[in-house]
Amino acid sequence: MNLKNLDAVSSNKIIARQHKDPNAAIGLAAAYVAARPPFGTFRADRLMSTIVGQVQRRHYAFAIQEGRVVGYGGWALCTRDVAEAWLAGRQVLASEVCRDGDVVIPVIISTSEPAALRCLTMHVCALYPGRPYMGRRILPSGSRVCRGRIKGIAQGELNTK
Repeated sequence: MNLKNLDAVSSNKIIARQHKDPNAAIGLAAAYVAARPPFGTFRADRLMSTIVGQVQRRHYAFAIQEGRVVGYGGWALCTRDVAEAWLAGRQVLASEVCRDGDVVIPVIISTSEPAALRCLTMHVCALYPGRPYMGRRILPSGSRVCRGRIKGIAQGELNTK
């Protein structure tokens, strides 16, 4: 995979990038994410449709370190009503309701390096400062709902409640 075709945003030695070729981005994301829990246990059709939608909307980034992928993050932008319905399990995040909105939903976050998570977080902070976010973290003991407001890039973190 030619990683030189990726657009970059840097954080220390790890860089957040989008691939210039959407088909290559889909394949790279699928290969990376499917190899890691919990996403490797998801139905392939659902995982692929989620990744395809993120790449088509350009709501994704890879974390790259020394030429290798060490993380992937994909998100949705939707209304508060759609986000609340998704968190409650009443709505699927179909691409048509995820193109634009005030709320950022981190849908797929998968990293093999702790610094990659920080890099992807800073990337989202740079894109959407001040916006609310809602998400679900899947854990072995169940899932946990996360809500907060994205701080600016200067702070470089999510403000969680």
